Amino acid sequence: MNRNDVFEQVVAQVNKGKFFEDKEILKLEDKYGTSVAHIQVLRGWMTEDKEILKLKDNRNTSVAHIQAEQGWTTEDKEILRIRNNSGWTVAHEQAYQGWTTEDKEILRIRNNSGWSVAHEQAEQGWTTEDPEILALTTKDNLTVAEVQAERSGWELEGEVKIRFTQELQKSFPEEEVQEILHSVDELRKEYFKKILFGR
Repeated sequence: MNRNDVFEQVVAQVNKGKFFEDKEILKLEDKYGTSVAHIQVLRGWMTEDKEILKLKDNRNTSVAHIQAEQGWTTEDKEILRIRNNSGWTVAHEQAYQGWTTEDKEILRIRNNSGWSVAHEQAEQGWTTEDPEILALTTKDNLTVAEVQAERSGWELEGEVKIRFTQELQKSFPEEEVQEILHSVDELRKEYFKKILFGR
C-alpha cells in the first residue's frame, strides 16, 4: 500500500470522527501538502505539539494557522512568527480572530504588504497610544494610527499627537507628516458619521 492510499484511509477515518495522535500519521499528506493534522484541526482536534503545529501545506499554511482560524491562541513567539506564502503569520490570524498583545516585537511583525499585527489588531478595534506602534506603516504608507481612527473613532491629541508627529518625522518629509495627521483626523470624523448617520 502506498503513502497516498494510507493517507486516504486515514482521512476517511478522520471524517468519521476518529482522531490520531501518532506523529507519523499526523504528518501524512496529500499532493497539496495538506497533512492529516491540518484535516483533523478542521474537524475540531487541537494540538500543542510544536513539531505538528509547524507542519505546512504547499501554500505554507501551518497547522497553527488552521488552529488559530478555529479560535486557538498561543503566546509562543516561535509559533506566532510562522508565515504562509503571503507573509500572514499565526499572530496575524490570532489578531484577526480578536486576540491582542502589547508585545512590541509581535506587534511589529509584517506580512508581505507591510500590514503589521498592530494594523490587524487596530482593524479589529484595538487601540494604542504608543507612538512607535502608531507610526508603523504598510508598503503603501498606511499607518496604524489611520486604521485605528477609522475603526474606533480614536482621536490623536495632546502628548500622544506630539510624540506621534515626532515619530513620523523620522521617516517622512513634513508635507507627508501633515497629510497623515490630516488623514487620521478625517478618518476619525468618517467613523462618527457612519455611527451617527449610517453612511
